[in-house]
Formats: sequence, structure tokens, C-alpha cells
Amino acid sequence: MPPVGEPIPCPLCGALDQQPLYHPARSPGPVVRCRRCGQVYVSPRLDTHALIFDGPTEGKSAQAVTSADLAEVQGTWEWPLLQAKESERPALDRNSQAALEILERLAGKPGRLLDFGCGGGFFLGAAQAQGWEPYGLEPLPGHAIYARAHFKAQVVTDTLRADSFPAGYFDAITAFQVFEHLPQPRADLLKLAHFLRPGGALLIEVPNFNTWGVRLLGRRHRHFVQDHLNFFSAATLARLLADCGLEVRGHYAPSRYLTWPHLLGHWGSRYLPPPLARRAQALARHPRLAHRMARLNLGDIVAVYGIKP
Repeated sequence: MPPVGEPIPCPLCGALDQQPLYHPARSPGPVVRCRRCGQVYVSPRLDTHALIFDGPTEGKSAQAVTSADLAEVQGTWEWPLLQAKESERPALDRNSQAALEILERLAGKPGRLLDFGCGGGFFLGAAQAQGWEPYGLEPLPGHAIYARAHFKAQVVTDTLRADSFPAGYFDAITAFQVFEHLPQPRADLLKLAHFLRPGGALLIEVPNFNTWGVRLLGRRHRHFVQDHLNFFSAATLARLLADCGLEVRGHYAPSRYLTWPHLLGHWGSRYLPPPLARRAQALARHPRLAHRMARLNLGDIVAVYGIKP
């Protein structure tokens, strides 16, 4: 791992031939493009406080790292995040369907599924309802506990290691909004490919750098935050899969379903001017909108999928 402040070789091809692009205010460093392969990433890393490098993020007890007791989570900073996700459960389940359909088509039938960076386990819950055996890996202890408690998933509370799981153990592997955070995405994908059986399916979803929103907003785009290190397009993510020995079968721009209260209350407060944000938050509390959903697709998310030959 290069020291803080030193230029970072391209995480895809290893070249150190960088074209400066942006220096966003919230990014952990300048954003550059590799002149050899086109990958966009942060180099050098000037602020690593928001990054997860190795192991669980807090000094939890051994019991908490394997626990399924929600009392371990309540009262922590993770609890409100999990409750907010739970309130969006119908929308999250709907968001899972496109990925699950692709995985079943590629893998042949439901089997063991690993969600790398599974969070609170909401995708695993949707997968389990369709016959998959749910496994997860998650470095946030509270989120891992929630996944074990609510979805009975077998979740390892850790970062990814070469011996996290047996070789060829899984029929399908997913990673949603994870690879943009990884200091070494190629090394981690090689580990995941090792855990996947021949003929097994893999699907990775990331923010899409090659979108009109980034071209319009530049360094002010919402993709540039404290813990994003890599900025993929469909082409660069597909190249990563192919370079790691996987057979790319396609890509798509996932739609997002959100309840109207979440869309108006959460996103409205972040992106609307204060007077409009207050009106949006008041509207979000209207009982007639409580269970209604909106469908969004701005093209700023991309998923690439394939199989292990």
C-alpha cells in the first residue's frame, strides 16, 4: 500500500501515467485518469480517515463479531442507518429483482450466494426469499449483526481475505456499491473469483463515471465523496472482470425504486434549496405517500455481470 501522499499506480493496469481531472472538495485526494487503460481513480490519497483497509471497523468483542443479538447494535451510530434501510424494505426488495433474475439465468438455479459488503443483509433477504442460501461479508459489526439477526444469513464480520471462504464454494457472488471503496479492487476480485465455482455467476454494481451528470457537474458530482477511491465505467469494470479471468456477459443501468417519503425527505433535504427542502420534508410526512414508490434511473449506476469459465 503506497504511503499517504504518494502517487498511486492504476488499480486496473498498474501504470503510473496519470492525467489530472478534478480535485473535489470531499474526495480523499485528486481524481486522475490512467492514460494507458482509462480507469479513473484517486491519486495520491491525502486523507484516509473514512477508508476501511483491514478488519472490522471498531474494536468489538469476539462475541459481537459473531453475534446475532440486536441489543449489541441498538444505541450505536449504525442503528439509525439500519432503521432507515428497514423503512425502505419494500423498495429495496424491488431493487433486488433485476440482479436476482440475471444471477439465476447465469448460474442455472439458486444455490449458495455471497454478497460481498452485504451491509444489513437486505439483498440477502430478497435472495433467500427466492431460494438462495445467503452468505455475507461485512466489516461494519452492527450491520453484520443485523444481517444475521433479521435474515439468518451466515455473515463474516471482516474485510476480504484470501482464506475467507473455501475455493469454488459459491454459485453466485454479488457486490453492490463496494468496488468504488476498495484500495485494491483487482486483488479483491481475484479473491472473489477464487471463491466462485466454475460456471458460477458474478455481478458487480458501482457508481457510473461515464454519465452526463459527471460531465455536467464535474468535481461537484455526488460520486466524489470521502470514501470513493475508484470511478468505473461499464468499459473499465468489464475490463477488470476480464483481466481477472471472468467471462463478461453484459451490463445494465439499474433502476432505483424509492418510497416517496425517502425521496422527498432524505434526497430533498440534501439537494434542494432550504425553502424547497422544508416543503419536501412536510410533503414526505403525508400519509397518502407512505407506501408509494418512485422509479428513478439517471444512468449514474452501472452493473456488469459474467461467469467464471
